Amino acid sequence: MAVFQDLVQSIGPHTTTPSEAAESLYAQLTPSEKLSLLDGDIGFRQFFTGFFVDGYCYKPVQAGTIDRLGIPGIRFSDGPRGIQLYRKGTAFPASSTRAQTFDPKLEEEVVRTLPPLPLYVSNEPTQGLAMGRELRALGGNYYGGVCVNLAPNPKWGRAQESYGEDPLLIGTLGAALSRGVQENAIACVKHFALNSMENQRFQVDVRCAPETLHECFFPHFRQCLMEGEAESVMSAYNSVNGEYAGDNAELLNGVLRDTWGLEDVVVTSDWLWGTRDATESIKAGLDIEMPLRSNRAVHLRKALEKGQVDWADVERIGKRILRLQLGYYARMAGNEAPSVAVAGSAEHRDLARRVATQGFVLLKNSVEGQPILPLEPQGQHILVIGQLAASTQTGDDGSSYVPDPNIISPLAGLQSQAGVTITYITGDDLSKVERACAKADTIFVLVGYTGADEGEFVANFEPIGMAASLPYVAPYIGVAHALSWVANKVIGVMGMLKGGIAGGDRKSLRLKPTIVGVEASGPVILPKGVRERAAAILMTGYGGCQFGNALRQVFFGEAEPAGRLAYNIVESELDIADIDMNATSVVYGRFWGYRLLQQKEKKAAYPFGFGLGYGDIVFEDLQAPTVLSERFFDVRVKITNNDHHTSSGVVQIYAGKSSPSADDYARVLVGFARAEPLAPGDSTTVLIHCRLDPVARWNNSNKCFSVPTGKYNILASRYEGDPESVVKAVSLGQVGWGVNAGKE
Repeated sequence: MAVFQDLVQSIGPHTTTPSEAAESLYAQLTPSEKLSLLDGDIGFRQFFTGFFVDGYCYKPVQAGTIDRLGIPGIRFSDGPRGIQLYRKGTAFPASSTRAQTFDPKLEEEVVRTLPPLPLYVSNEPTQGLAMGRELRALGGNYYGGVCVNLAPNPKWGRAQESYGEDPLLIGTLGAALSRGVQENAIACVKHFALNSMENQRFQVDVRCAPETLHECFFPHFRQCLMEGEAESVMSAYNSVNGEYAGDNAELLNGVLRDTWGLEDVVVTSDWLWGTRDATESIKAGLDIEMPLRSNRAVHLRKALEKGQVDWADVERIGKRILRLQLGYYARMAGNEAPSVAVAGSAEHRDLARRVATQGFVLLKNSVEGQPILPLEPQGQHILVIGQLAASTQTGDDGSSYVPDPNIISPLAGLQSQAGVTITYITGDDLSKVERACAKADTIFVLVGYTGADEGEFVANFEPIGMAASLPYVAPYIGVAHALSWVANKVIGVMGMLKGGIAGGDRKSLRLKPTIVGVEASGPVILPKGVRERAAAILMTGYGGCQFGNALRQVFFGEAEPAGRLAYNIVESELDIADIDMNATSVVYGRFWGYRLLQQKEKKAAYPFGFGLGYGDIVFEDLQAPTVLSERFFDVRVKITNNDHHTSSGVVQIYAGKSSPSADDYARVLVGFARAEPLAPGDSTTVLIHCRLDPVARWNNSNKCFSVPTGKYNILASRYEGDPESVVKAVSLGQVGWGVNAGKE
C-alpha cells in the first residue's frame, strides 16, 4: 500500500526523477493493472447510478486508481465556473465574463516569472488559485475547466466556457488560469481541437488547413501548455480533418508530442463518446478514456492478443500516466492541503464579486450628454423588470454547472442597497409595466439567455422553471426580439409618461432613464432602437454567485464596470462567419470576428475591446522599438484619466502591415495590459508585453513560424479600430522560431 507514497518521497532534484519512479512503479504492475490505468475506475451502472442519485461530479471521478500499490489515480472535477464537488464550491463568473476583465492577475493569483513573459504580481487571491484550493480541499486533484476553444461562429452554445474571439486573449487568460490551478491541482486544457459547434459536436468533421490550425486555432492551447504549465489536455468529440479527435494520431502524437515536444502531457478523452476506437486511440496517443470503463475495457485486451495494438504503446501511455501522478504528489509534498472551509469561503465570494464588476462592460452611459450611471445611492425609486433579475442562474446547466448554495440574484443585490426603493415586476403584463413605470425614477430591464437557450447540449434535469415571457428570452424568441420589446414597449412607455396616469399635460419632456442589462455568454444583436433610446447598456454576462452584489456596487458607484468586450457586437448576423451550426462537415478559415469585419470593411456596433467604464482614459504617448527583431517586445503607453471619476484603463496593442495583402489582417491584437485605477487627472505609463505570434505565418514543411519583413504599424488603442489610436510605424526584419524547444 505504501509503494506509491515511498516513491513520491524519493523524488527530488538530487535523487529520483518522476520518470525513474514511474519506471519502478510500472514494473510492479500486473497486466490487468496496466490496462486499468487507461480508463475510468467504474462501469456504466455505477456511473449512471451516481449521476442520477448524487448529480454530476458530486464526488471526484476517479481513473487509474490501484489500491494494492497505493496509486491514487486522477480525481476529476469539471469547470470552468468553479468546483462542483459535494455542492460546496464557489460559482465564479463564467469564463466569457472573466475574459472581459482583460486581467490575467484575476485568473491566476500566482507570482511566477517566465521571462520574457510578464510577471503578474498580486497579493490578493485570484481565480485559478481559488479554484485549485477548493478542488484540493474537497479531495480532487484534476481540474477539467481550462476551456480555450475559439468559435468562428459566435452562436456556439458553450461560448460561456471560453474567453472570447481572440486567440491571444484566450491563450493569455487560459495560461493564467492554468498557472493558478497548478499550485494545487493538475490543470486540463480542453477541448483539443476545433470544438466550437454544440448540436453537431458528435458528428461534425471540421476541416482546417495546417497553416490555419497553427496560426489561429492552436496558439491558445500552446500558451496554456507551455506558458501556463498545464499538464493535461482533453480531446474533443468532433473530427479534425477526417479523424475523430480522440483517435487522431496526427493531432495527439503528431502535434502535441512530435511538433510541440510535450511528451509528458497526458491526454484524456471527452466523456462517454470521446473514444470511438479502443485500438486507434491507443496508437494515436490518447492516454485515459474517461470517465468509465467502456471501449477499452471491452476491446483492448482482445486487440493486444491479436496483435492489432502493441504492449509497447500501452507501456508508453502507462508510464506517462504514472509520471503525471508521481510528479503532482511530489510537487504537493510539504504543501499542506487547504481546509474544507476554503470552499465557498467569504474570501472566494469576495473574489467572485470583484471579478464580476471588472467583467461588466458598459456600452452606453448617456442621457442628453450626461451619464446616468452611477446612480445616487439615496432617494432613488428603481423599477426592475424581467424574470432574469430574480434568477439565481450562473450560466447553463451542463457540465460547467456549479451547484452553489449561496447565490445573490441581481434583484436581491439591488434590494440590499440602503436608502433606495426597489419595485420588481416580471414584465409579462404590459399594463402593469405602464403603471409601474409611472412611479419610478429609473428603470432597469435585464434580458438575456438561460440554459434553455445556450450552453452544453444535454438534457436539462433541473429546469429553472421560468415562463416564456418577453423580458426573459425564451428559446424561440431570441435576444433581439426581447430587446426590441424593451425599445418599443418599456422605453416607449416611459416616453409617453408624464409622472402620473391620470392624463393631462406632460410635466416633462425628458425620458425616464432606462438601464438595459444583457445577460449572455457573448455577442447579441442590439437593435438600433435600444442603442439610441436606452440611457445605459450594460453587458453583464454571467456574473456568478455574487452577481447581485456586484451589480449593486456598479449601480451606486462603489465599483466601476471595468470590462472590455472579448468579442465584437455586429450590426447584423450577415457580418459573422458563414458556418452552418447544423452541418456535419465545415471548413474553418482565417477570418472571423473582428478579422472578418476588417476584410469586409465593415464596422461593428460595438467593437472588440470596447468598454466605457466611469472615467475618460486617453492615450497620450506610445514608446515602441523602431525596429522589431525579436519575437517578444515591449511598448509603453502614457494614459491619463480626464474625468472626475476614478477609473481604470485597458491598453490594447495591435499590429499589422502598413500595406496588407488580401490574406493579411489589417491589424490584430499583439498585447494588452490593464492599468491600475487612476484618480481624476492622474496619469501613468503602462508597460505592455507584446508578441509577434498573431502576425506570424506557419511553415508546415519546416514546422516553424516566421514573420515577413516589411513595414508594420503598431497601434495603442482603447478598442479594435479605435480612430484615436496612437500609431507608430516600425520596420521588421526576418523573425522566426520553432515550437518544440520547451517553454516559450
